[in-house]
Amino acid sequence: MKKYFSIILSILIMIIIFKFSSEEINESLKHSGIVSNFIKTVFSTELFLSVRKLAHFTIYFSLATFLQFNFSDNCRKYRNKIIVILIVFIYACTDEFHQSFVAGRGSHFTDVLIDTAGGVTSIFMVELWRRTHRIIIDIKNTQY
Repeated sequence: MKKYFSIILSILIMIIIFKFSSEEINESLKHSGIVSNFIKTVFSTELFLSVRKLAHFTIYFSLATFLQFNFSDNCRKYRNKIIVILIVFIYACTDEFHQSFVAGRGSHFTDVLIDTAGGVTSIFMVELWRRTHRIIIDIKNTQY
């Protein structure tokens, strides 16, 4: 059941990415403006990091996280981690290609790199969590 949940969430994230990529520039800027204003209000400051770039990174981070749990070994093998990164990279490339056909939008390889960086960061974070979790369990087991 857990695997189906990960598959559904992975597909849902891909659909969300496709939907955002299909928006014309004015609609897309409106959404980023809303998020930017929210961040300014909550944190009372201007962020130097572009909200749009942060959104790229975050959504592909999420995609890679759920893709990892689609493997029977939950992506513990090095080969499966490479497959996840390749899926993220290829989807990012097709997303940018798709954007090149949307009015007012363009295709930028830097966005592909940011998207892929989000996926790679997810791989590292999940692995860090696994190792930390394993150490904590080992410590608890040795205390009893």
